[in-house]
Amino acid sequence: MDLSEMSFMDLHNHTTWSDGAHTPEEIIQNAIVNSVTAVGISDHFQTDKCDSVRSKDLQKYIEDINRLKEKYKNKIEILAGIEICMNKELCDLKNLPYEYLNKLDFVLLEYIDFFKHSVKFSEIGEYTSKLTCKIGLAHTNILNSCKIYGLNYVINTLKDHNLFWELNVNDGYDYFDEVVKTIDSWRTSRLLKKLKKNNIQMSVGSDTHSLDYYDIDKLKIGNMIAKHQSIKILKYDFSISKLMHVNKHLTHYST
Repeated sequence: MDLSEMSFMDLHNHTTWSDGAHTPEEIIQNAIVNSVTAVGISDHFQTDKCDSVRSKDLQKYIEDINRLKEKYKNKIEILAGIEICMNKELCDLKNLPYEYLNKLDFVLLEYIDFFKHSVKFSEIGEYTSKLTCKIGLAHTNILNSCKIYGLNYVINTLKDHNLFWELNVNDGYDYFDEVVKTIDSWRTSRLLKKLKKNNIQMSVGSDTHSLDYYDIDKLKIGNMIAKHQSIKILKYDFSISKLMHVNKHLTHYST
């Protein structure tokens, strides 16, 4: 799994296997319609915070995605992933089924250093050392982490544990908007340059739970940033397109 070879990715999608409204096949078909070239199914792994893939069903989950990989192999690249809640109170992190997790294409670690009982940046190695698939940090505000720990510490942590960083375009997380709006600032541009220099890859994910809110425009911008392409022209239209998106939904709900 090489993120640099994915021309247009969306690697964060939830389905009826956890708390999503659509089946994996519906997510894949939507990705094809929107010209996405690589789509990832990344349902929640066994956690008390929401509906999720139970440990006993993980093998069936992987088999379901692999079946769809074969069915759509000539139309789109499909990747099997899972999202693990790194809050020790919500997920039994001491008994993760690594023999099955390592059959996945990638694992997303969410809520690193976020809650009081979350796994800290300094503790990541305890879990990553047992994973042989690709590992990424889901919806992690690295800009904020750099303020707390320093840029070099964050970069070295990502590099030492071979982690990729997810650009999550879901409206529930505002750090992507911050990256876009401040992309020419010294702090953000320095972070992106450091990521590129150290070969730390970025993934892009819609974090879709319902296709009713699928934002293809933000996905396109996210993919440009992940490829270290200039978005100088697009970024000025970003707030406008977002406002139009909001107004569209307001009109829908008022009728």
